[in-house]
Amino acid sequence: MPLIIDQLVSEGLVDHKSLRTQVAATVASASTLSLVVGSEMIQVITGSVAGQIVKLPDATTLTVGYRYEVWNATSVNVTVNDNASALLVLLAPNERVIFILQTATPAAGVWLWSILTKTSAAEQFLVTYPGTGLSVNYTGGTARFNGVSTAVAAGSITLGASITGGWVFITTGGAVSSGTTLPDGATPLAQFTTSGSAVTSLTDQRETIDANTVWGVVGDIVSNIYNRAAAAGTLEKYARADHAHLNNSLLNRAGVVTAGTFAGSPKKATVTFGTAMPSATYSISFSGGDGRTFTYETRTTAGFVINANANQALTADVSWEATITGEAT
Repeated sequence: MPLIIDQLVSEGLVDHKSLRTQVAATVASASTLSLVVGSEMIQVITGSVAGQIVKLPDATTLTVGYRYEVWNATSVNVTVNDNASALLVLLAPNERVIFILQTATPAAGVWLWSILTKTSAAEQFLVTYPGTGLSVNYTGGTARFNGVSTAVAAGSITLGASITGGWVFITTGGAVSSGTTLPDGATPLAQFTTSGSAVTSLTDQRETIDANTVWGVVGDIVSNIYNRAAAAGTLEKYARADHAHLNNSLLNRAGVVTAGTFAGSPKKATVTFGTAMPSATYSISFSGGDGRTFTYETRTTAGFVINANANQALTADVSWEATITGEAT
């Protein structure tokens, strides 16, 4: 016998065998679906028309803990905004998001959310062989580039002949492509070797990453500080494995200046580093066969000038060593 209760507050344990929630299905129509306090908890968006927006309810009409789920069952992206029309998440096809209201003021509220995919990352973009000759097949999935999701349909691609260590990848435009190298910003799928007419090896190179990860590209990785590893720049981006390397900046320089190099009055010689120092803050030491008091001038990242502090020509070479100031590993 059904029992209808408009509102029930339980301060103890609620034990039940099953739970059925109300579901509303909406066909995508490039419009805004505005939810209210009485809207069904689960919202399923179907169809294939791009531009659909789901707008969460006015938080001031709710209480903390309200929960909504938005399921994207379309073949396009679906946008979910708060009640102030600010973007919260962009759902790719087959993704769903669970929202929990944390703060019920202002109208936009403060929402906690988690995005899940209908298919696991291991099932997306699986590149397989045999195809026909140099052709390989790949399954469909969702590619995400710097917060933008792109649905990529299953298909096949013909690889180049006689390539060792080539790559199958997704471009930043959302297309599956291949080449001898992995382009900047591309998402790797597989690495391959081909003969003149067939694929001889195909190795899975997919990366499992968080859906909201924003990848840095080579141009972003500008911080190469001498006492730590290279960074992905000043933006909140992550460096890909093939773009982040342990710092290889040389912290020491050393050399010998021949006696005949010194000229002028007093005798001076210019030292130019083969590789610039990461900083102009470094210490310099000298040693030579002549009884001179050597000093330096115009210290820069490119080099410095040795001053012999005497007009008489030198008879012996001068050794020098420059070491970056500070403690580093």
